[in-house]
Amino acid sequence: MQSVTIATVSVALTGERSQQLPLHAQFLLYGSRTKMSNKPARLLEKYDLLLDHLDFEYIRKSTNGREVENIVKVLRSGEEGYFPQLTAFAEERLKSLRPDSKLLRKEQPLATKHTLPEQQWKEISSNLSEWESMVKTLNDELRSARIDSEDSTIPKIRGTLDPFASNEEQTAKVPHSKVITYCDYDKWDKFDADTEMLKMDLDEERHREMVRINNQKNSEKPNIIELPPEVKLSQQEKQVVAGKLREKGNDYFRAKEFKEAVDEYGKSLDLYRTAACFNNRALAYIKLQRYNEAIADCNECLTLEPENVKALLRKAQALFSSGKRREAYKAYCDVLRLEPANAIALTNTTSLRRELPDLPPPNAVRLSIEEVGNAVTEIDFSELIRPKKIIKDKLPDAIKQLKKDSADLIRHHTKAQPKHTDTEEMTLFPKPPPRRTPLIEEL
Repeated sequence: MQSVTIATVSVALTGERSQQLPLHAQFLLYGSRTKMSNKPARLLEKYDLLLDHLDFEYIRKSTNGREVENIVKVLRSGEEGYFPQLTAFAEERLKSLRPDSKLLRKEQPLATKHTLPEQQWKEISSNLSEWESMVKTLNDELRSARIDSEDSTIPKIRGTLDPFASNEEQTAKVPHSKVITYCDYDKWDKFDADTEMLKMDLDEERHREMVRINNQKNSEKPNIIELPPEVKLSQQEKQVVAGKLREKGNDYFRAKEFKEAVDEYGKSLDLYRTAACFNNRALAYIKLQRYNEAIADCNECLTLEPENVKALLRKAQALFSSGKRREAYKAYCDVLRLEPANAIALTNTTSLRRELPDLPPPNAVRLSIEEVGNAVTEIDFSELIRPKKIIKDKLPDAIKQLKKDSADLIRHHTKAQPKHTDTEEMTLFPKPPPRRTPLIEEL
């Protein structure tokens, strides 16, 4: 049924036969062509394959291992749809043509303490210890007693089943991965290829790192080495390692794995505290709806950089999401003091003032009023005046000398004037002497 569908689509895509289709089918075909022209090159164009090659009959007749390998890549990518039976048939054909192909390799992690669940590891360890004790007792019995072929104590031949695995584990089914069907167009519209590719790269990197560590542990001889309690790094080394951890956290954040991103940011901050790392971890906390931790990280970022606008915006977002709208309004006002034309802060302050009319304007300033008591303390101005040189005041001495001189002058004047009779009036201005008439003899 799938091969028939693919063949029908291939006939519709050819230019000559498309004219034989009905009008509505030609319109849909033309729309699909114009829509596909805007997309990047597909794997069919990359590997120089036709859509007719995705067919059971063609794959069965093909003897070129490289071509079948490219067909398997196209089918696994899901660009042309999801065909599990055709993919399995192509893999079987590739196995017969090229058994050593890389596409047929399936890596499995080693069963260690770090890769298995804790309960399963404890169960395996207990089973191993019981088996060791049982083999030891049997070995002692066989050495001490005579070996008899009909002895029932001799263990039977081991079978193919795992003796340590429980029935539930043997019957447990492997969970299937969630694959989007080819006809579910809503999910395909929401599908983000870049994010999924980044997740695949991260998973592959984790798996390779785990395999490398396990292989290194298995290849090395068990040596007991006393490690130092703590590796001492210089300040520059801490900055470099913290920067790498922060970049790794950014990769997790782009892949929408926010819990892993928070862990990587925490490791980076343990080595070296930076405002950017606090800011990134606050955003990851907001995505996880852990608003109190996000507010704490924003406060730490603002202590390092008080004018960080991103930290203020994320703090306001966390406060608003946690129901603290007045505090969020205050944070948006702080953003407007730094950037008066910030669009996010302006829109949010407007909406908050509509919900809470008693909020002040964003540019309002609160004045602090200090109460002063009625008792006024006297100020001693003599302490404020401190001349460089003290000069003695001569005015009192001059007044005394003036009084003394005036008294001496009056006394001297009274002695110089003649004495008058008591009946004579004392005047300030003395009368002039009478004019004497000259005698004839004098004339």
